[in-house]
Amino acid sequence: MNTFLSNARMILRDIDMQHLHPAHGTAVDIVRWCLAVHGRPTHRRQAFLETESPALLAYLEKLAASGNAVGWRTLEDRIQLRAEILRETGTHSCARPWYAAMWHVLPELAGIGQAILDQQAEKDVPAPDLAQTVTETNGGAGGGGGESDKGSGGKAGTTAKPRPALRLAVPAAPVVLTGVEKKALDLGNDASADDKTDAAPEGPDGTNGDGGTRGPGGMGGRR
Repeated sequence: MNTFLSNARMILRDIDMQHLHPAHGTAVDIVRWCLAVHGRPTHRRQAFLETESPALLAYLEKLAASGNAVGWRTLEDRIQLRAEILRETGTHSCARPWYAAMWHVLPELAGIGQAILDQQAEKDVPAPDLAQTVTETNGGAGGGGGESDKGSGGKAGTTAKPRPALRLAVPAAPVVLTGVEKKALDLGNDASADDKTDAAPEGPDGTNGDGGTRGPGGMGGRR
């Protein structure tokens, strides 16, 4: 685990963002590793993203599942575009511009990943007639009345446990997908990331990160 944390801190040092939580460095390192091996996050990497950014995990897993280099090329293209913007605007000069570009592009990747999750959720919704059947069955199990609500099962009324504060606050940014990305990621018009016009909420390390520095997705990375 020390190596995991050491790599994260080294990346933050290389992109001159040491004020951020090491989780940001870990996210960049995971993207870098997946791109290098053309594979999905595994073991600690998977466990980290399951907790910190399910949307980013969904994106990387989808790329790996595509089984071809085209999808990974779209990731490289996004990073390259961000690197060119950073270089031309001079907004984030550092020892490792490519890693800095990865950090800045994280919200776009999370935005695409959220579109993937939304598409999966829509596919998992039962048909209206099936949902009605389930409702009627549950409603009759308790024999009616107030007691039946409790006996039929009340998991719907159970209070969900609050999620712990995330160390990696990466807002899912609105993204316009290219035709190649839509094909590689199997995202049609009905579940395209460019439909995410509602900007995601800002986090402590998001657009107004620690130390007053704009977070991923913004163009105000610390020089």
